[in-house]
Amino acid sequence: MELRPTTVGDMPALHELFLGAVAAVYRPHGFEPPTPPLDVFAGQQQHILESGGTSAVALRDERIVGFASAWSRASDWFLASLFVAPAAQSAGVGRALLDGVWGAGYERRRTITDAIQPVSNAIYAARGLTPATPVLAFGGRPTPGPEAPAEGRGDLSVIDAVAYGFDRKADHGYWARHARRTVWTRNGQAVAYSYAFAGGAIGPVAGVDPEAAAAALEGELSRASGAVTVRIPGSSRSLVAAALRRGLRLSPTPGLLLLSDEAVSPTSLAIGSYTLF
Repeated sequence: MELRPTTVGDMPALHELFLGAVAAVYRPHGFEPPTPPLDVFAGQQQHILESGGTSAVALRDERIVGFASAWSRASDWFLASLFVAPAAQSAGVGRALLDGVWGAGYERRRTITDAIQPVSNAIYAARGLTPATPVLAFGGRPTPGPEAPAEGRGDLSVIDAVAYGFDRKADHGYWARHARRTVWTRNGQAVAYSYAFAGGAIGPVAGVDPEAAAAALEGELSRASGAVTVRIPGSSRSLVAAALRRGLRLSPTPGLLLLSDEAVSPTSLAIGSYTLF
C-alpha cells in the first residue's frame, strides 16, 4: 500500500468509494445511507484542498482503497473524511491515512463520526479524540412559530469566535456560493447568521449566545416553504429545543462529535455538514 496526495481527478473514484463504505455501515442496521451527489461531495473535498487542507489517498495495486482529508484554521484541526473500501478494511489502511493527514502543532482537534461506527471511533479515541456530544439530525416540515428576528449586516468573525472558537472566514465564501446567507440582529447588532440551501438543508447556524442562535434557526424555519433538515450538536440545547418545538423529527442515526481534551462542545451552533462542520 502507498499514500499520495489527492487530486481533483480522484473525485469520482472517491465518491464511489464513499458511497460503498457508508452503505456497508448503514445497511446492516436497516438504515438508508446518505447519498450526496458527486458535485456536492466533490465541491466540499475540493474546498478543503483549495483552503489549505490536507488530503491523501491510499493505493493498493494502483487502485484507490481509501482516502482521508483534514482542514485547519490556525490552531484548530478537523478531520473531515476518512473512508476505506470494505474489502480493504482491517489491514491498517485507516490508521495510515490518519497518520497522513494528522499534522503537528494543533491545540484543538475535532471530528464527527456516525455513532454506528464502533471501529472508527475506537481508532480516533486512541488518538485522544473522544465522544463529547451527539450530533442530532432533524427533519420535516416546520410548524408555525414566532416572528423571525431582524436581519442586517455585521462582522461574522465575532460570531464565529463564540460559536466555533475559531475563524471561519475561509469557509464563508464557499457557503455563500451555494446557499442563502442571512445575518440576524438584536438591538441593531449582528448576533447570528444562518445558511439555507435550495434542497432544504439548513446550516451552519451560529450565534454569539445560545438564544441568538436559536432565534436564527427559528427565523429560517419560519420562512421555510417545505421540508427541511438540520444537524445540531446535543450540547446546543437551545437549538435542539427550537427544532423540537417546531415539530421536526429526530433521525435514528445520530453522529458523534469527537474532541481532544482542549476542545469544548459548542452551545450556540447547528453544523453545516460532517465534512466542513
